[in-house]
Amino acid sequence: VEFARIMMLVDPNTSGVVSFQSFIDFMTRETADTDTAEQVIASFRILAADKPYILADELRRELPPDQAEYCISRMPPYAGPGALPGALDYTAFSTALYGESDL
Repeated sequence: VEFARIMMLVDPNTSGVVSFQSFIDFMTRETADTDTAEQVIASFRILAADKPYILADELRRELPPDQAEYCISRMPPYAGPGALPGALDYTAFSTALYGESDL
């Protein structure tokens, strides 16, 4: 499970190839981040005005451009109740990045 999570992060297109930059980005994130999935989910929930999903426009408004585009390109679509077109699943994204969540 852990290996699959890592591969999803370093090879999101499932090409079977991990670029050096992806590896460096992953190692930097893994060794520097102390956030938990719950903390990241709580932060996204604030940005999303307590909705269970977030929109690309909200991410672009609230985050620096490179961070917003990173999230938008990697967040899966939200398929839960009340989802608007283009809604993104920040809980699935956060859990994939930081491991299992208790939420």
